[in-house]
Amino acid sequence: MKRTDLLLKIIAAANGEPLTPAQLQKVAFILGMERPNHIPDDYYKFIKYDYGPFSAQVYRDAEQLEREGKVIISIHPRGGWRQYSATIAGIQSEAQEISDEVSTYIKDKVRWARELSFQELVRAVYRKYPSFRENSVFQG
Repeated sequence: MKRTDLLLKIIAAANGEPLTPAQLQKVAFILGMERPNHIPDDYYKFIKYDYGPFSAQVYRDAEQLEREGKVIISIHPRGGWRQYSATIAGIQSEAQEISDEVSTYIKDKVRWARELSFQELVRAVYRKYPSFRENSVFQG
């Protein structure tokens, strides 16, 4: 399994709805922290950044998935930030080697992240992983 398979699974778990950059980053981070035995050796390395755990490689991989026709990266109409949605081809090409347990876990975490505001999501990650607050500009 490749890390891009897991990233596509995260994006596809939103059922065609877009994920914000924070949702994408935080779900990918939590997956790596809470399911370390189910991720590849080259999985994302997260640094302590402005709003908690961050990996620029997540965005590069999403851009690669877009070039492959599996993801659409669009600009949020009111916020101006990027948002990430799976295409039909992306949903259909999801890796079969992802276990049902991990697939269910990802769907649950994506649902959870989408239910929270940006501030609530960042706070929740800081509560569970306080060391990632170290370089934060977020005071909420």
